[in-house]
Amino acid sequence: MVALASVALVMAASAAQAAPSKGLKTFGTGDVTATSDSASIVNDPGEYGGVYLSSKSQSGKSLSDVVFEFRNANGDVAGGSPRLSIPIDTDNTGGTADGYAFLDVAGCGGTSGDNTVVSTQSATCAVNFQGVDYANWATFAAANPTYRIAPGSIPFIIADTAGHYAVDHIVLR
Repeated sequence: MVALASVALVMAASAAQAAPSKGLKTFGTGDVTATSDSASIVNDPGEYGGVYLSSKSQSGKSLSDVVFEFRNANGDVAGGSPRLSIPIDTDNTGGTADGYAFLDVAGCGGTSGDNTVVSTQSATCAVNFQGVDYANWATFAAANPTYRIAPGSIPFIIADTAGHYAVDHIVLR
């Protein structure tokens, strides 16, 4: 978790340098390219890369009222990469994110080369939040009915291990 926190800090520092791309903004030390709903992330050892999902329309919504998803389009899968990182407000204060919920390709049953959908609507996509594993997003939302998507915080897709990652069909509702 310490490594994830340091990656989040590095990403926040590099957000101002992120190149805009019709709704997706790239970040990282790897080679990241993006279109309106897809991204290619190529990381060498020690690199990371990803895309910010620039819509804030989910800010402040309850967990059961949002949809986040992407498809791993025949890309690599390794060490939790690629994954959705969704900012969560646990105390409903409207401040910064109190933590991030993670959904990754492997946690949705995917392997390298598969076309696997990672989605908050999938009954087979596991969620990890603050070291606790949940069977899926619905279980996470039911266990934490007062949690919300952190207002003003931006969700992102990240790959922080070496590999060639391809994500597309990115959805935010």
